[in-house]
Amino acid sequence: MAQQTRPGRVALSTKVAHFTRLFPFLSWLPRVDRTTLRDDLMAGLTGALVVLPQAVAFAIIAGLPPQYGLYAAMTPAVVAALFGSSWHLVSGPTTAISIAVFAAVSPLAEPGTPEYIRLVLTLTFLVGCYELILGIARLGVLVNFISHTVVVGFTAGAALLIAASQVKHFFGIAIPNGTPFFGILASFVQRVTEINPWVFSVSVVTLLTGILTRRYVKQIPYMIAAMLVGSLWAALLNAWFGQERTGIKTVGALPAGLPPLSFPDFSLDAIGATAVPAVIVAFLALTEAVSIARALALRSGQRLDGNQEFIGQGLSNLIGSFFSAYATSGSFNRSGVNFEAGAKTPLASVFASIFLIVILLFVAPLAAYLPNAAMAGILFLVAWGLIDFAQIAHTWRASRSESAILWVTLVGTLFSLEAGIFLGVALTLIEYLYRTSRPTVEPVLPAPEAGAYHFVSANGSAECPQLSIRRITGALYFGSVDFVQAKLTSDHPHQRWLLLACSGLSYLDLAGAEFLAQEARRRRRLGGDLFCYRMNLANVALLRQSGALDVIGENHLFPVRSDVIGAIYRQLDPEICRTCTIRAFSVCRSGTLPVGGVALRCLLATDGSEYARAPTEVAVAWAAASRVPLAVVTVVDHDAEDASLVEGRLSVVKEEAARRHVTVTPLVRHGKDPVGEIVSTARELATHLLIVGRRPPRTTLIERFLGDRVERILLESPCHVLVVHPEAKPPARHIVVAWDGSTMLLEALGFLAHMARVLQLPVTLVTGVSSEAEREAALHAHEEALAALQQEGVTTRSQVLTGTFADAIFSTVLATGADLVVVGNDPRSGLARHVTPSLADQVIGGLSCSVLVIQPATTLRDAAHA
Repeated sequence: MAQQTRPGRVALSTKVAHFTRLFPFLSWLPRVDRTTLRDDLMAGLTGALVVLPQAVAFAIIAGLPPQYGLYAAMTPAVVAALFGSSWHLVSGPTTAISIAVFAAVSPLAEPGTPEYIRLVLTLTFLVGCYELILGIARLGVLVNFISHTVVVGFTAGAALLIAASQVKHFFGIAIPNGTPFFGILASFVQRVTEINPWVFSVSVVTLLTGILTRRYVKQIPYMIAAMLVGSLWAALLNAWFGQERTGIKTVGALPAGLPPLSFPDFSLDAIGATAVPAVIVAFLALTEAVSIARALALRSGQRLDGNQEFIGQGLSNLIGSFFSAYATSGSFNRSGVNFEAGAKTPLASVFASIFLIVILLFVAPLAAYLPNAAMAGILFLVAWGLIDFAQIAHTWRASRSESAILWVTLVGTLFSLEAGIFLGVALTLIEYLYRTSRPTVEPVLPAPEAGAYHFVSANGSAECPQLSIRRITGALYFGSVDFVQAKLTSDHPHQRWLLLACSGLSYLDLAGAEFLAQEARRRRRLGGDLFCYRMNLANVALLRQSGALDVIGENHLFPVRSDVIGAIYRQLDPEICRTCTIRAFSVCRSGTLPVGGVALRCLLATDGSEYARAPTEVAVAWAAASRVPLAVVTVVDHDAEDASLVEGRLSVVKEEAARRHVTVTPLVRHGKDPVGEIVSTARELATHLLIVGRRPPRTTLIERFLGDRVERILLESPCHVLVVHPEAKPPARHIVVAWDGSTMLLEALGFLAHMARVLQLPVTLVTGVSSEAEREAALHAHEEALAALQQEGVTTRSQVLTGTFADAIFSTVLATGADLVVVGNDPRSGLARHVTPSLADQVIGGLSCSVLVIQPATTLRDAAHA
């Protein structure tokens, strides 16, 4: 017997998992053994050596004293390692964040001043708060809105800003702090004759040393080598010619020791000035950190928790702001070195911070010999490395729109950090919306291979003149509806049927669902229909929830590997197919003609009573014979009927349909007017044939002929109505048509021919005349109908009897054993119809078989355009 888990153990394990999420380092500390500890120690030492020159350079970029770069590489790295999720990500100062900090705070205070430092710490505190809130709220997906193209453009713009900020140190010319990018360029051009050759030589020597070391001596960190050589050259120049003559200035000695405690400025003015820039910096920091963490996780096989990484980054900045650290993020250089050095756990980041403190105690005094020109040369190298020329060239070749976004972001960054990011993100979203608003809508044809169920591009091949097949690839939502609608408009007047291949339809919203419902209505008004093939379950669920599927029809959605062409082909106009030479489908080439598109949309109205049994049998038999789906509507009162009663009503129809393999679409309407709801449903579905039952005659004159509600249905129905007597059986013997030669019946000949072909029954046209003199005229009126029906392959004869029209019909039904009678409808209503019952009323009330009441063509046209 399986061992049951005790409730106490479940609660304990849940608490442990929750505690581990609060303190992630508890999950990896137990994995630290002697080997792991050794590897992490070596990786930490390597990382400390690498970060030393970088941190100083980054602090200068941020407009801060050099030691603040080292402070930012200590405490934040430890906190992010303990509370983040990545094994190899190392947090600290970065180029992008440094330039973002400088761009955000330099307009507010003089760089390097105590006020500037306080505002930077306030900005860092807010950045940490934003990141922490996003992580707790699990909104890590927001950084995905900053595309890779925007990041490349922003980074390139930041690189130019970095280089521009160091122009005065690189060339030794005087340019005021805070001068914008284009102002720096203008000042440089104006003062190019003031370049200090001694300072310039130190910058060039540093720059060339870094380039050559990076290319030919890759074992030595190029920044350290460049810094040492540049500093040595500057010291020699100062020794030979004197510092007063050379004008070579140095960074100055760095304070040795632990990061001092600090307090951000929490005044309303400081928070108000840095709140908005902090949002930009936070998103940049999170984007950089998560991107680096993902790249390393792919290489190490780690499963990354993005939201936990947000929390770790938020805590690192929030806590770091109290330890003299400015805003930090994941450092690509430090993280890459950490991974390549063999780090196994985040403990390597902790060791790197410890080693950095130790190194700082011994190296800090030597910074007094580090020239500003050498730092400028190193930052020129950094700026050059930030510009991803290969990606920019690839973007230019691949996409002009992406290139425009990249260059707008780059140029915008040169004016303002916020402008660059906002413009880039805004253009990205606009480009995305434009692209998604124009999904691919291409004509396709069934694959020619035997047994294939997919579609291939038409490639200019001739299409079926009746059935348009279009494949939609993309999203059908409010922004793309108009475009798709224009694409689906056919120039061919007979392409009334539309099949949508929806395997590539990725997303559907309410506007798209309503569009499909409207398109289905429009196609049906034209005499065609709408079908969908391979629509995914999520989109089908939305269609069902929105009510659009009630209009389209469940049976109009075909799953994969369905014979969708065969199902639709039966509904096409056989006359067009008879003369068509395109033969787009295999079934066309077989020589089989379709049965025609009339009377294919069939609706059964049922109330679940004993009188609904016969209409159900007749409707299902008709659907089975014509091989079409059957829609079933029942009307319920909210106050009187519940779901179980509704299911009981529909279960009878479902059982009968299952026995005959007929697809049923159940529809439930709510209201106190059953006739109104039935008629509305028939109109919405563009129904061709409405099947209703009737109760036994009642007391009034009209009820003796019709029974409850049938008269209203005949008067208001937008389609032909088949009235089924409680004792009627599905037609199986003969059809009698009450033929008076009227326009109404002449226009319905195609409908009658289709019904006779499907049921495989002979047809008798019968007319009652009051005298022999009228007989010849009646026979002449029959000739056109006889010829038309016989041309359709229907066995037809004419019968003209003396007497009333109703008596002629009754006697013909008795003689032929007919079980289906067809009559035209009478538009009269009210008292006139009660006093003098119409022929339809008399036939319905006097026969126990089914009676098909034909509606005038004007009624059908009005319904189609409603």
